[in-house]
Amino acid sequence: MRISSTQIFQQGIEAFGRQQTKLAHLQNQISSGVRLTKPSDDPAASARVLQLQQVVSLNEQYNVNITLAENRLKLEETVLDAVENAFFRIKELTIQANGIANDATALAAIGGEIEERYEQLLNLANAQDSSGDYLFAGFQNQSIPFTETLTGAMQHVVFNGDQGQRSFQISETRQITADDSGSKIFMQVPSAMALNEVPAVANTGSGVIAPAVVFDADVYSSAVAAGSGPYEIQFTVPGAVSAIEYDVVDTSGPTTLVSGAAYNDSAGIEFNGIRTSIVGTPDNNDTFTVSQGQYRDVFTTVNSIVDTLSNASVSPAQRLANLQQGQIDLEAFFSNVLEARTSIGGRLNALESQMEDNEAYIITTKSTISTLRDTDLAEAISQLTLEQTTLDAAQAVFARISNSSLFNFLR
Repeated sequence: MRISSTQIFQQGIEAFGRQQTKLAHLQNQISSGVRLTKPSDDPAASARVLQLQQVVSLNEQYNVNITLAENRLKLEETVLDAVENAFFRIKELTIQANGIANDATALAAIGGEIEERYEQLLNLANAQDSSGDYLFAGFQNQSIPFTETLTGAMQHVVFNGDQGQRSFQISETRQITADDSGSKIFMQVPSAMALNEVPAVANTGSGVIAPAVVFDADVYSSAVAAGSGPYEIQFTVPGAVSAIEYDVVDTSGPTTLVSGAAYNDSAGIEFNGIRTSIVGTPDNNDTFTVSQGQYRDVFTTVNSIVDTLSNASVSPAQRLANLQQGQIDLEAFFSNVLEARTSIGGRLNALESQMEDNEAYIITTKSTISTLRDTDLAEAISQLTLEQTTLDAAQAVFARISNSSLFNFLR
């Protein structure tokens, strides 16, 4: 078969082009250090590299989450440390107030400082992070969690948050909580002085009962020991609306403790060492029940201590009982704080360990990516030398063939 000179030159150009393309590709791999410059270089390896790069990206994001969680937990730890300092000072002052040498002026002065510590506790309970989120509000972190309010004659603190805890994803299969609900720390303090207030379902009036508190621990404890309670505040309207009366009944007897007392909106109602208040206008036969509870918030405890020290009419026996019970409740609150701090410490340790695991996994994964993607310089240089030799040989042969013609033979 005859091959024209044009075809010979065309084939030579195409062969040289392919060979030079190979050389350029090898040169690019060597200079960039990357073997997989495009997916077609090794489709299987390219797919695997993309998958592993996603794994690295996810673990790097997990480490970002760990840092955010650590910062939030460390801030909470700092706040709770300040709470502990306030607790220790309140406890110290309460013990000091139990001294027999204190007169009314000294007791009032101690009560004044404890009141300042109360404000400090409330401020710490409403602490915010750098983003303005409230630390102890649960999922309601855009709203202030603890607010003081007055219901009738009773001042008390209301928790406006919830029990939610923010979680951070720190690995493919693991999450960790980075805050604690303030309700558990500040409000759910076990106490023998805890009370519950419940309006009867059948009530038809507008009366609302305020949180009840024990203002005389000595009298209340004696009543509990005798088996008294729960108590019902029962309303009657014998004639005009203005002539509302109420009875206080110890349902364990039943025994009537207060009979036919004139009701005054928002005025204090006292019985067996308990004080409460009702706001609004109760209807005839409306009933409110006061019974033993499980928790008394720390703000009520501290307020009770302040009231005891600030009221000159409090008897020595009442003051002693109130302060002793206050110390017991403060210790229970400290247990809540200590439990939260212990949990924070455990979570911080877990975050540190997980970050180390993630870093190790990232390093291992990047090494695998490098094995799949990066250029083996020894192999690439050897291949480049081979391809260059092949190109040189092809060019030499082409030169000889291109000079072969009948004219050269005749000459």
